[in-house]
Amino acid sequence: MKPPELVQQAAGLLRARFDLNEYNPTPIVDLGALVANADGTVDAEEIDALRQLIEPMLGAQLNVELVRYLIEASLKVIAAAGVEPRVRLLAEILMDCDAVEEGIIIALAVAHASEGISDAERAVIESLARAAELPARRLDQLNEQVRAAFAT
Repeated sequence: MKPPELVQQAAGLLRARFDLNEYNPTPIVDLGALVANADGTVDAEEIDALRQLIEPMLGAQLNVELVRYLIEASLKVIAAAGVEPRVRLLAEILMDCDAVEEGIIIALAVAHASEGISDAERAVIESLARAAELPARRLDQLNEQVRAAFAT
């Protein structure tokens, strides 16, 4: 299933801001991996959602095995660094790129891609939002927009 227009727009803007600030797309993989793995497993829908979000950023078609490899590599880095330090780094990058809301939309899209947002996924996204200084009320608004986009 193709990501909703809201998510596609956020991914495009995020890619443009990353390019402008000379970041590679690795933090987006980390962001998706953090959220997808928050509940302890990365399911097929989450892998597919990440694949569809990463492909335009890399300008290449990716197969599921490659995306799974990227997620596993990212999870190893996250395990070595720790979740909270990685969340803070991702927040700093998003703030540096003036793309906090877009990053949060991507995180929410990964969470909503399978069976809706779990408590563990919500906790990771809330931690990212706090670190990126996004008000809780705005996070709730973005979550509702993403949920509604996936419901249609």
